[in-house]
Amino acid sequence: MERQLNIERLIQDVGGASKAAMQSGVVRTAPYGWVKRRYVSSVVLEKILTANPDIKLDDYFELMEVTNERDDIGECA
Repeated sequence: MERQLNIERLIQDVGGASKAAMQSGVVRTAPYGWVKRRYVSSVVLEKILTANPDIKLDDYFELMEVTNERDDIGECA
């Protein structure tokens, strides 16, 4: 088991994709890419957390089962 950041839930909790994009200074559709790639940069996280100081990032890490199968974007899950 390993921990993975639940980016989708983080985006929802800050007010949705448009608001997350505005807070992080990126285009409106960028948050959908974060979810798809399961990646968000530390710079973006810093901006989101600065705009939402009450959010505890640790709360968004969830245990995930580790497998060796490739997912739909070609990465090992």
